[in-house]
Amino acid sequence: MRVPAIKVTVEVMSWLKEDFGHEGWDTLVIEEAVPTGASVMDLLHTLAGKYSAFGKKAFAVEQKITFDYCAVIWNGTFLADLAELDTELKDGDTVKLIPNLYGG
Repeated sequence: MRVPAIKVTVEVMSWLKEDFGHEGWDTLVIEEAVPTGASVMDLLHTLAGKYSAFGKKAFAVEQKITFDYCAVIWNGTFLADLAELDTELKDGDTVKLIPNLYGG
């Protein structure tokens, strides 16, 4: 039996695109199909399985997403902790991945 899928748009910004094998100034846009009921974290694990450079950096610490590597924005809302990554995705949602920047 096939699990129904929904489509989610993933936008990857700035130098983070390199970990997805993409170069250039444009935003990388990926249309990803995930099972109905999937969470933002499930989506991140799916991306990590497809893009190993992203997976190695994003889940570098104890196989948990590291917010030091990137910020996750779901439909315009900044997801600031692991519990928020359990948010269920709906068809047509947008998830943006933005590298964290540090400066002084």
